[in-house]
Amino acid sequence: MGLLYTFFIFIYQLLLKLVALWHPKAKAMVLGRKATWRILQELPNSGKKRYWFHCASLGEYDMALPLIQECLRTQPALEIVLSFYSPSGMQHYHKRGFEPHAVFYLPADTPLQMQRLVKAVQVDRLYLLKYEFWPNLLRAAQKESLATYAISTLLRPSQVYFKWYGGFFRKALRRLGFFGVQNEATQNLLLTAGVAQEKIEIIGDLRFNRVLEAKATAKPNTIIKQFASSGPLLILGSSWPQEEKILFDLLTGKKDLLAKLNLKVLIAPHDLSQNHLTQLRQTFPQSVFYSKIEDVSFSETSIMILDTIGHLSAAYQYGALAFVGGGFSGSLHNILEPLVYGLPVLFGPKHEKFPEAQQFLDLGYAMEVTNAEYLKEALEVFLEDHQLLRAQIEAQVFNLQGKIGPQLIA
Repeated sequence: MGLLYTFFIFIYQLLLKLVALWHPKAKAMVLGRKATWRILQELPNSGKKRYWFHCASLGEYDMALPLIQECLRTQPALEIVLSFYSPSGMQHYHKRGFEPHAVFYLPADTPLQMQRLVKAVQVDRLYLLKYEFWPNLLRAAQKESLATYAISTLLRPSQVYFKWYGGFFRKALRRLGFFGVQNEATQNLLLTAGVAQEKIEIIGDLRFNRVLEAKATAKPNTIIKQFASSGPLLILGSSWPQEEKILFDLLTGKKDLLAKLNLKVLIAPHDLSQNHLTQLRQTFPQSVFYSKIEDVSFSETSIMILDTIGHLSAAYQYGALAFVGGGFSGSLHNILEPLVYGLPVLFGPKHEKFPEAQQFLDLGYAMEVTNAEYLKEALEVFLEDHQLLRAQIEAQVFNLQGKIGPQLIA
């Protein structure tokens, strides 16, 4: 099975290079992987302790940051190296404000490349976030006696590790030295895969820690604060066309709704291309772009389009309710960013990969929205007591912080 897996990795590499001829994301990955070896060649052997964190993308990096910061708090001389699988992580990690000792793309998971990689990074520990379990990487790490830690692991029965044909991948799981899992369900799945009980601990989701840290350092935004000062603010966060259409359908059928509820709306689209922004402006002709707000009186509009990058997470502090995008494709965006400010959250029906969504549905602080009528119901339910809900939700998020024990940082 190992040979077959490696063969498919080789085929994937060839296809990726082919697609890179016209696809920007694939091109970034191909060029980035080539640059990995130059980056590591230039990485000096300082003799200091060095930890390596590997993340699939930016969301996993958000999980890693609280642990990274705690490691550095207890070991100030520690060096941190960081690897990503996807371009989104490589292109945006710097926005989190931390500068690692080195950052690189993870090469393709072939035996020779992983052996070369593990020797090149010269680290004392390897942390894998959520479920970045690459079999040849784990085999190379074990061969070099490199301590490996899985952090905020979240697994589902449908994954290959738990299929009758998944023996090769279950063996890879058993190569890891420690699992800090998000919940009991993941712990039980690992036990069925043959992972020893003493290797597993429930530590929770470190993204809760991350959003609490981000909240503590969030900068004020006077424009959005003033916009939201005259009434409750509904925020469409990282919205896709499905969420935007539901809002349009609601406002088309209830033309006086904004005035009746004294409601303001902030649309923060995931797609910030000029074409989409122009389309949004045409769909909501009464709206104004955030970047143009100085030219428009706040009293002239109830809808603002956030046409800039980097303002959304802090904008949630002025909201009363958040409708988060991605719930119609199965790629729900981060609902913890609004929840940390006490906002009830709305999202589409495809959220099974995100246990925090079901968790807050069960608590009564979230609601599935699939059409305009459900959105209207959510507004009526959540806006009436949004100040009381804010305190309850903030307390819940605080209590759900992940646990960073001494075994993870020493």
